[in-house]
Amino acid sequence: MDDSRLPKTKFEFAHDNFEFDQWPFYNMSRLISLYHRRLDAALKPVGIDTSRWRVLSILGKRGTATVTQISEEAATLMSTTAKIIRRMVAQDLVSTSTSQKDARSIEVSLTDKGAATLSSIQERVDAVAARSFYKITENDIDLLNQTTRKMYENLKI
Repeated sequence: MDDSRLPKTKFEFAHDNFEFDQWPFYNMSRLISLYHRRLDAALKPVGIDTSRWRVLSILGKRGTATVTQISEEAATLMSTTAKIIRRMVAQDLVSTSTSQKDARSIEVSLTDKGAATLSSIQERVDAVAARSFYKITENDIDLLNQTTRKMYENLKI
């Protein structure tokens, strides 16, 4: 067998010493899943879910964004993002308009109700985040962010 095809680290599935609980993707998937469950539970009483919160938070930081920009930043499929935005328009949380710069693009903005909703849920979101980061230093969080960004860039290639 060609040596270049052999697993090189214990983090490769085919390695003899591979263990799921030592695999970063396993741990990240578990973390993200649990975070979303906790966040959904915190937001459900106010009629918001994680997907809507993500859009609200992106628009809260950007002001206005195209559907494409939201999709990329939220790491969701364009079709999924479009469905979420349609639901949010129906709830009067966001408004849409054709871009002045590119008539093929749809721009999305917070409505007054969307901005008020974002403001009202921030404490709930912050409480879940604070629990997540309990006893974790800022340096550890910075290192985690650096590592996951590198992994993201590696997968984009």
